[in-house]
Amino acid sequence: MRTSPLSSVRVLLATLALLAACDSEPRVATSFSSDGPSTLSGTANAVVPVVPAVRVADQRGRGLGNVLVRWEVSQGSGTVFEDTSRTDGTGVASAGGWRLGTTAGPQMLTASVTGLSPVVFMATVAPGPPAAMIRRVPEVQSALVGALVAQPPSLTLVDAFSNPLPDVAVQFSIAAGGGELIGPSIRVTDAHGVVSLDGWRIGTRTNEAQLVRALVDPITSPLLFRAAPQPDVAVRLEAASATQQLGVPGVGVVQRPSVRARDKYDNPAGGVSITFAPAPGSGSVVGSTRVTSPADGIARVGDWILSAEDEQELVATSPQFPSDVFTYRANAVPSVFNIETVFVNGEPSARNRAAVETAVQRWKNVIAGEVPPVLVIASPNECGPGVPAINEPIANVRIFINFDSIDGPGAILGRAGPCYFRTANGIPVVGFVELDTADLAKLNTDGTLDDVMAHEFGHVLGLQSFTWGLRDLVANTSGSDPFYQGAAGREQFGNIGGSAYSGTPVPLENTGGSGTRNSHWRFTVLRRELMVGFAQPGGMPLSRLTVGSLSDLGYFVRYDNVETFALPSFGTAAFGALTMPTTSVMHYGDDAWPTAIWSIDNGGRRRLVRAGDWRVTRGPERRGSGR
Repeated sequence: MRTSPLSSVRVLLATLALLAACDSEPRVATSFSSDGPSTLSGTANAVVPVVPAVRVADQRGRGLGNVLVRWEVSQGSGTVFEDTSRTDGTGVASAGGWRLGTTAGPQMLTASVTGLSPVVFMATVAPGPPAAMIRRVPEVQSALVGALVAQPPSLTLVDAFSNPLPDVAVQFSIAAGGGELIGPSIRVTDAHGVVSLDGWRIGTRTNEAQLVRALVDPITSPLLFRAAPQPDVAVRLEAASATQQLGVPGVGVVQRPSVRARDKYDNPAGGVSITFAPAPGSGSVVGSTRVTSPADGIARVGDWILSAEDEQELVATSPQFPSDVFTYRANAVPSVFNIETVFVNGEPSARNRAAVETAVQRWKNVIAGEVPPVLVIASPNECGPGVPAINEPIANVRIFINFDSIDGPGAILGRAGPCYFRTANGIPVVGFVELDTADLAKLNTDGTLDDVMAHEFGHVLGLQSFTWGLRDLVANTSGSDPFYQGAAGREQFGNIGGSAYSGTPVPLENTGGSGTRNSHWRFTVLRRELMVGFAQPGGMPLSRLTVGSLSDLGYFVRYDNVETFALPSFGTAAFGALTMPTTSVMHYGDDAWPTAIWSIDNGGRRRLVRAGDWRVTRGPERRGSGR
């Protein structure tokens, strides 16, 4: 059948009318979906590599513009660059960027449009690069030498946000002390970022640091695990002092008889009981039973007071080692220590001479035995101003004394020190003392002159940092807590109350500058002891501590003549709880005599051990009043 032209036109018109009716229908947002991947990944606190985007379409699937989209982090602590955005002409809107939170694991970002189901973006967040190793066991553990520590080194590896890092290789190694790691040294962290060694057997020496370190890239600083090595049980004994000495009747010997215990690795061992018994006619002992110290393995007799017999014996035994017997012999030689004083620059006043005589007697009260003579050959003024040439043997010690102007009132009260000491035993033979005439009147008025004079004599006898240092009696002299470590001095510090001190004994002065620091007992702890660095009224006793330090230098000493002194309460402070000096005390200042110091052998041969020149600290020749 033929269709007329008119009918075709009518159909076309109807179709166009229908299309026009469709175009006039309102566009409604009917679909909401991601425009790109909705499952993402990244590392903690990083921006995801793909910017989250959505598309809004109408009922015919066409992109719908200018639709408001809201963005919200719905899981995790991250942030979006844009909280809201509008779709463009293609119906697409983006969050601008998504910075993930700092916690590893799943995180979620939700996009929402009013009236439509939200679109969810999921991100799997991995930890960042290694940033820290967290120790899971104590930093320091005690262990017997050659044994396993109780808790092997173990750590947790984390990123900058404390997320544990799995599957990362950690390198363990011995950093000090020898020892052995049990099992592989390279370990891989588990799912919780944890890695541990199977075990750590420390080295065999108590005097060596025991360290294991852990390293992982890119962390530059290793994590250290430390062990405090403890000696094993004692397996043998040995004499720890000379077995043949000279001594003084009624006093004793320089080196108190002592025994050392050692373990199977030759470390000093504690806990061994030693009994010291004198043979008939061989005097008496104080502290006959002692126990070896864990620190040095030594047990020392408290004191061996010799009789008048020429030859004497002391026997040391231990019930734990019944076959070991140690015999110590002493030849008792009557002798008297003396201090020869020589005044330069004229005769002193009666009061100043009396101060010198008092100082001499105080030191003679506690030093018992003569120090053998040595030939001293020296040029005029080498030791100090006004000191004549010397070419003669000198026994014990000779001290030249000068009263002169130094620096005016109150700064330096006096200066003193040895000029020459014996090569054979390190004991000074000649020294110099100078007191500032500008301070004498005040020292006499407030009653400190005698103590100041005795104090300066102590420096000549060797009680100062330089002489102590030659014998390794001081330590940490550059740190904030310098200390004296001579055995006799430390023991006597305990006997005057120092066992309660919580710092490292014996504390040396850590303030006051050159000449005071390291050369005096610490004022905040020892307070009134004669050899602190601050003079004060009311008396400054010459204590057992100072006498013990003389014994460490090699003098024959006696403790029965020490002056009464006890330490004050320390409180809880490691460096002592007392305050620093007030206006009632006077700082000695730099009281070290700045001359050169020489070592002299028995034949008079000299060796320079410290450069110096007393002249560089003085101005033109001067004479002070108040002598």
